[in-house]
Amino acid sequence: MIKIYKMVADNPWWVDDNNIYDDPVVKAWAYSELHIVPEIMHTLTYDFDTANTVVYTLRGAQQIGKTTMMKLQVRKFIEEGKLAGNIFYYSFDPGDTIRELIGTVNMYMKLTNDLRDGSRCYFFLDDISNIPNWQNGIKWLVDKHKITNCTIMVADSYMVDLMKFTKHLPGRRETTREHYDKILLPLSFSEYASVLDDKIKRFIDKNDLLKFQNRRLIFENLVNNGDIDRSVELIYKCQSILDRLLDKYMCGGGILSIMNNHYYASKLQIPKHVYENYMNNITEKWSRFDKNQNILKRIGMEIANSYGHLVSWHTIARNADIEDHNNIVQQSVQILSNLFISLPISRYDMNAKSSSPKKIYFVDPFLFHLFNGWSKSAEYYDTSVKYLNDNKRLFTESIIASHLARFAFHDKQNFDYRSSLFYYVDGNNCDVDLVYSDGDKIKVPIDVKCKNDLGEDLGGGMYEFLNKIRGKGLVISKNRLDVKSEYVVIPASVFLFLM
Repeated sequence: MIKIYKMVADNPWWVDDNNIYDDPVVKAWAYSELHIVPEIMHTLTYDFDTANTVVYTLRGAQQIGKTTMMKLQVRKFIEEGKLAGNIFYYSFDPGDTIRELIGTVNMYMKLTNDLRDGSRCYFFLDDISNIPNWQNGIKWLVDKHKITNCTIMVADSYMVDLMKFTKHLPGRRETTREHYDKILLPLSFSEYASVLDDKIKRFIDKNDLLKFQNRRLIFENLVNNGDIDRSVELIYKCQSILDRLLDKYMCGGGILSIMNNHYYASKLQIPKHVYENYMNNITEKWSRFDKNQNILKRIGMEIANSYGHLVSWHTIARNADIEDHNNIVQQSVQILSNLFISLPISRYDMNAKSSSPKKIYFVDPFLFHLFNGWSKSAEYYDTSVKYLNDNKRLFTESIIASHLARFAFHDKQNFDYRSSLFYYVDGNNCDVDLVYSDGDKIKVPIDVKCKNDLGEDLGGGMYEFLNKIRGKGLVISKNRLDVKSEYVVIPASVFLFLM
């Protein structure tokens, strides 16, 4: 069924340009305490030659800001003077089909016939994976020339479904100078710090530190040559500010909707309903895979219980009291990964052996606290504070892992860090917390200590790994910055700021 009433309600600017300011999403953003605009919004090209129909995909976790970014882009178009009738936003519902997709687009063309002037159209199609095999509908519309001279953005929170697009439409997405497939992640620590502290923002802007190429060069010189860039020294002078911000980041993370509910946004703590609403969104997505919610709860809790430690699929199944038929644990963790929730990493094996236990992290600190507090009797927020008081080193390791994962996929279309991020265990069971390799110039073992007096605590795993590579290791300290013959010591907040 074509929902004409919904189409009109979703596009109030067709009636009056100024109605965009009354759009619930735009209004919520305007009244929020943190006016954050995703960086990729400034990098997208929407206008092309008339013969060039371009399709972008936008992926990211729940409540990460995908819909907000699209609505802000609509507002920007209207403020630039583009015809309102050329702009179409629509959010699909569970149960919609390809027939509804095609019919909705055709109805848009009919409804706005007198509102358009033949110039380029802009489609923003939200929650697209509610339509099974939606890509076939887009393909039909393009092949039948039902949509021409058009830029289309489709968005959803499930990674694999949108990734299918490139496989199903080879050669039909035309050309842009950018990647077609965009990923919107929670704010990194440096992005987060720049939002919350004006001094940090000025420092980032002055040194252009949000530019990936600059951060990569600093990182490369640090781990390969032990060169401490002047920017690192300046960052180090701001460490007290960064440490304070990192403590907050550990508690609330970088998910935009959560940030606006955290105590640094004039609130003392994150309200219980924020956790519950977010979990409801996850369970709704989970149900689409015909998975039992109890399975989600047990596996999520077990990941939290074994956080940062080596664990096998069998161990998770046993501890979670799950009969692991048909690799249900591995499949479930993969679904969580595709939903931008979990972050499993494998052992770095120089002999390329494939089987090993995993370390499983969460993509954002809030997601850990969400699953860790799901079954606890105490309030979510109180549980998170207590956990951090007892496990700060381990949690720091997890945040470094998530930042290295996003560092690995930069300039790639898929959030695939598996060939870049590992842990390491040598033949004597001496370990290294994390190993990062870009397959080219960087291969570095990382031990997370979060203290200054290293003593004899630097493990044999680090030394054995360094014997096999050229370059230095990294040791994450509390507030010590130093260069040794085998490794560089750097404070956690300073290192994360560079990622």
